[in-house]
Amino acid sequence: MRSSPLRIRPIRTSLTMFAVSASLVVASCGSDDTGGSQPTLTVLAAFYPLGEAARGVGGDLVSVTDLTPPGQGPHDLELQPAQMGAFEEADVVIYLGRGFQPQVEAALANSPAGVTRLDLLDSVDLLGVDEQLAGTEGEVDGEVLEGDVDPHVWLDPSRMITMVDAITNTLAEIDPDNADTYRANAETYLTDLRGLDREYRAGLAKCRSRVIVTSHRAFGYLADTYDLRQIPIAGISPDVEPDPRTLKAIAAEAKAEGVTTIFLESIAPPDLAKTVAREIGAELDLLDPIEGLTQDQLDAGDTYASIMRDNLRRLAAGLECAG
Repeated sequence: MRSSPLRIRPIRTSLTMFAVSASLVVASCGSDDTGGSQPTLTVLAAFYPLGEAARGVGGDLVSVTDLTPPGQGPHDLELQPAQMGAFEEADVVIYLGRGFQPQVEAALANSPAGVTRLDLLDSVDLLGVDEQLAGTEGEVDGEVLEGDVDPHVWLDPSRMITMVDAITNTLAEIDPDNADTYRANAETYLTDLRGLDREYRAGLAKCRSRVIVTSHRAFGYLADTYDLRQIPIAGISPDVEPDPRTLKAIAAEAKAEGVTTIFLESIAPPDLAKTVAREIGAELDLLDPIEGLTQDQLDAGDTYASIMRDNLRRLAAGLECAG
């Protein structure tokens, strides 16, 4: 076991062609300033990645409001009264269903029939929530979705591409006069996502290890697409922690797999990840689950793609990938 103190690699942010203004991500139900003609559609997005995608497709034709405030995770979203009222005026609500954000679904249940509901979980292949580790006791997934599925679909660029297609088709269907514009905008936005997918496939193709130990069960879809295996410390929600026996089994499995980096997350408590890292002599690094960008990230121009590229850089370093 290495005796050197735990080290966390510093976060490096980068800009991409899709810089998103902080003014477009708001916690209230106010309209975004599009800087152009009057928007045609009013869109509510449950949290940041969905809102960014809607803005990428809709451009000046849509006014998009993110329901989850900057820096807050979507798991525990509590809608404010003004936000509840925004559902009455929305043309489209883009969300993840099956109990991921119960208050969003409750507000939709009481919304006018004319509001278009786009549950993006219906657009992609879903993964079930498996046991944490075979043969261990303890349950770390006390909060799971209906049907025991993992909701973190946005952390897989290939599934994100599919979700953008679903958003494009929905906007084109309810606003057919502008369908060509939505599809052109989407193609521009998707060009970067397709490039991101290719970068992940190339960057994670040849690695010494293919096992990622993460603060919570957020990266299962990424692992599924890019042939990795995730060992999560906490459950679907970062607040659902393992019992001591399960934590010990996680450390033992990580050590047996030769894991040298434990991945913290910006929104998850770090204590358990630090415990596992000390137990096996591993370093610590950060992965961003992109559940809610902070105001500093928004001000810096960070986007879904720029953060996912930073995640790729960290994964490639932690897994000792070639190329």
